[in-house]
Amino acid sequence: MKRVYFLVIVLLASVVARAQQSFDPSKIDIVRDEYGVPHIFAKTDAEVAYGLEWATAEDDVENAQFMLSAMRGVLGKRKGIDGAKIDFAVQFLGVVDYVNEHYEESIPEDLKRVLEGAAAGANAYYTAHPELLWDKKLLPVKPQDFVTGYMLAMALMGGVQGTIEKMVDGRIERDVPKAEDGIGSNAFAFNSKKTADGNTYLAVNAHQPIEGLLSWYEAHVCSEEGWNIVGGLFHGSPTIFLGTNENLGWAHTTGNLDELDVYKLKMHPKKKLLYSIDGEWHKLQVNRAKLKVALGKNGWFKIGVKKKFWVSKYGPTMKNDHGFFSLRMPALMNIYPIVQWFRMNKAQNFTEFRQALNIQGLSRQNITYADKNDTIYFISNGYIPVRANGYDWKRVVPGDTSLTLWNEFLPIDSFAQFLNPECGWVFNTNNSGFEATAKDENGKLEDYNPHIGYRNKYNNRSLRTYEIMEGKYANKKINYEDFKALKMDQTYPERMTYRGEFWMDELFALDGTKYPEIADAIERIAAFDRTADTLDRNFPMLLMTIYELLDYNGNKRDEASQDVDKRVAMFVDCITKAKEKMIDKFGTIDIALRELQVIERGGKTVAIGGGPDAIRTVFGQFMEDGRNRMVAGDGYFQLVQFTKDGPIIESASPFGASSFPDSPHYRDQMSPFGKEKMKTMSLDKETVYKNAKRIYHPE
Repeated sequence: MKRVYFLVIVLLASVVARAQQSFDPSKIDIVRDEYGVPHIFAKTDAEVAYGLEWATAEDDVENAQFMLSAMRGVLGKRKGIDGAKIDFAVQFLGVVDYVNEHYEESIPEDLKRVLEGAAAGANAYYTAHPELLWDKKLLPVKPQDFVTGYMLAMALMGGVQGTIEKMVDGRIERDVPKAEDGIGSNAFAFNSKKTADGNTYLAVNAHQPIEGLLSWYEAHVCSEEGWNIVGGLFHGSPTIFLGTNENLGWAHTTGNLDELDVYKLKMHPKKKLLYSIDGEWHKLQVNRAKLKVALGKNGWFKIGVKKKFWVSKYGPTMKNDHGFFSLRMPALMNIYPIVQWFRMNKAQNFTEFRQALNIQGLSRQNITYADKNDTIYFISNGYIPVRANGYDWKRVVPGDTSLTLWNEFLPIDSFAQFLNPECGWVFNTNNSGFEATAKDENGKLEDYNPHIGYRNKYNNRSLRTYEIMEGKYANKKINYEDFKALKMDQTYPERMTYRGEFWMDELFALDGTKYPEIADAIERIAAFDRTADTLDRNFPMLLMTIYELLDYNGNKRDEASQDVDKRVAMFVDCITKAKEKMIDKFGTIDIALRELQVIERGGKTVAIGGGPDAIRTVFGQFMEDGRNRMVAGDGYFQLVQFTKDGPIIESASPFGASSFPDSPHYRDQMSPFGKEKMKTMSLDKETVYKNAKRIYHPE
């Protein structure tokens, strides 16, 4: 047995060695700036990808292995039951098999070489640092792994995980659970019609968790093959997801589109696993997901589990007490997310960028664009099927007819988009995709295919944007400091909403004499001037109340949205609970926001302004001492000025480049981030080398 194990290790090592033979690490430079951000320089794109994977693993080897473990179906061995759920989803959705089947014919040769470089870089790092590898079975990393990860990310963003859970436990019977609306992400682009200096401005500000798997990692990649871009990516990804190159830049915000359908199959009354389509009987394919789950406090005990699922012509299928249900989603039939992002990375002008969008690899990711040629653009982007009329696609649809078995998709021109509007600005804050510019230039819901899933959707950030752009800045051109102030804005709109579901008017109009036990709390909420800066002493009471609303029973909250008396009762209940918690933790409700809301890492805290659904978005979790620790929202962002001399890029991150506590870059950006200060990033090779703090090769 030991000999067999030894031979397996030797074989893996030889595979890794063969992958590395075509790459010379001495020709790849990793240049670290004063904040530890990696700038990767090499002759070819593939060599740059090699260096990027090495640098990523150096900075966060845990998250770099997370998605790889999911692709291998062994995340449960590391993350227990929660990891096993992802392992099951990956196997259930069939993305690994799909990529393996379509990789050769669908991935362009230049990108294949990049992926080979990325795989070689990852393998080289783990071979050099075996003590950091979770599981030897993760090696060798393959080019296909990256493609699979991008496909899975698109499916998860479309809400597939929640749907699978409801299919498994039987909660899905009639209504299809749709993906959660985005509660964060902002993007703004202004051209010379709105800017005082004639430059084009871009704000890149996608809100994600600020730590962990889906947190942003900042990097700069630069090859002699025309790949030169700085921006954000997820740890282990071989392309930039959003950012700026020498000529253009773009931001992503999550859209509110209908990307997923669930079908109830018509099963044979006597014969097992036979289902009908158009009167013909077909047999379900039987599959078993193989899961390994770590149990115990330290995961020392691992068990193997097999879970059965099926596949129909509609897609992956589960059985529950209500019957057999199949799931169908465009993201599960689309290998092109990584292709589109790579083409966007290397686009040199709007024509090339727009050609990249025609690939339609990205699902549910809106795009806000700006370039050096004074072009601004917004598209409410998606990949949506051409669905048959006559069915309620918001609910489970019949799985017994070819009429519901869609196989075609809406072209890119079907989606709301705005190119160089007369007002000179576009934006998105996860609001309706057809409301992305001045109100008199916006589209209307009825202008678009109803199967896209657009809704009349607004939030506090979109309301506040219109207050600023059609109020304060209505008849003036703005300078860069004005633009920066918009991005950093901590003020809520005069009329506040709860996630666009209902107005909060009654909350601010409560009569304290009717509720003497919380009269002091009501008074502070009524006195809130709408600006959530760190010195404000009224917002903490409202902030605590908002978190009670977020945790409120969903059904009761839905009822309250339609009934004013229930809404008032809900507000009173939430204020009461919020006050109790503040008294318990602080002994008073008279505290400044800086005492309540912080970013924290390794015991160090920094006060931060803003709040849930403010443009300066902060979502947190409460620590034992009662303070609210930011966990998601306004994390990594860029502000860009496209000038005649090239782009001027500023960026900020909530913590630092490294996730290792002993690194000097573990939290060196915390204080500037809290103070809304940014660092300058350069795409110029000479400048980067001149200011380098460390230059080395990935070996």
